[in-house]
Amino acid sequence: MSYILQFDGACRGNPGIMAIGVVLMKDGKKIKELSKCLGRGTNNIAEWKALIEGLKLARDRGCKELEVRGDSQLIIKQITGRYRVKSSNLIPLFHEAKKLCNNFEKLEFVWVKREDNSYTDTLCNRALDM
Repeated sequence: MSYILQFDGACRGNPGIMAIGVVLMKDGKKIKELSKCLGRGTNNIAEWKALIEGLKLARDRGCKELEVRGDSQLIIKQITGRYRVKSSNLIPLFHEAKKLCNNFEKLEFVWVKREDNSYTDTLCNRALDM
């Protein structure tokens, strides 16, 4: 797949101030990135919101085939159906993400190690530091 989306969510305190970092790449070149604070919440909410914003970004850019990479095993396993989403505050975010998945002809979710997702982590921390 030529498009790659990397996402990360972070929290200062849990719950605390949330931020997301998202980068969309094509053929190894950065197309667009997002880095912003989202108010208060938990780390899991931040991760889901980062995924959702990333999927919206890819959709709006006309991506049809997408590989999505994140360092949250929980989110990757939940979005792919290997784990159930049990928390009532996360279920609406899960449904929103699943609905966005319908915009792509081919979609793959890949868990990556934290060090392989350091750029999006930097984007999160940049937003939290502002």
